[in-house]
Amino acid sequence: MDIYDTLILGSGYFSAGYAIARGHCAILEEHQICDTGFYLPLRSFAHHPYEPVTEPGRHLAAILDELAVFRDGMQNTNALECAFCRFLIEREITPILKCRVIGIRKQADGILDATVQTNEGLSHLYARRVLRTCPVGKKQRMTLLFLTDDPDGIQKKLLAAFPGATLEPAYYPGRYALHLPTEGDDENSIKARVYHQWLANGIPAKILYMAPVFYPDGAVEEPSDAGFDNPVKALEAGYHYGREERL
Repeated sequence: MDIYDTLILGSGYFSAGYAIARGHCAILEEHQICDTGFYLPLRSFAHHPYEPVTEPGRHLAAILDELAVFRDGMQNTNALECAFCRFLIEREITPILKCRVIGIRKQADGILDATVQTNEGLSHLYARRVLRTCPVGKKQRMTLLFLTDDPDGIQKKLLAAFPGATLEPAYYPGRYALHLPTEGDDENSIKARVYHQWLANGIPAKILYMAPVFYPDGAVEEPSDAGFDNPVKALEAGYHYGREERL
């Protein structure tokens, strides 16, 4: 029976850093992509510079620089996913994607037995500990990416239709991101509600993407990418966290 050091629930830069520090970890992700901290939720298109201090951090930073992910104070979130996948391949980290944890129980010997569901059905994974890196909470926010030729003209209408929202330019010309405060944890109902609200207010812009991942507003207690504004910084935070747990 293969026993992992840690089952990490949720993929992302923090998870990868932790797995590098600990060794023999399994990263379990419900979605079908790895970067659920920056790319999937479209957290922000603003780039916040950070100088890495560890070997894994410098490795990731070199890939991001080579792929020109950052320019003029902005970051290309689409390229972030490609860069992260390359980093995981080079570090020989293979997250288990589209994997849902059904339940976890502690055996008599103290080993944790996790029942998981993937496309191949139900199976069991065993580990000494579990680390949850998926932020949870009822008060959340999401991001809507849209295309328009007149951002200044519709800005007032947008902010009136969605109180508390913030607007920022996206990486590519003509694209903008609307960050919306919302409540609930049902992704489909939230997306449908926002879409109908968009139509009801006659917003003259084309919706390109609604982020399917929502992050809690305010302080984040769980160790995750949510507390960091730079992917390399999140990676190194996970790396340091894993090393501290070894002490």
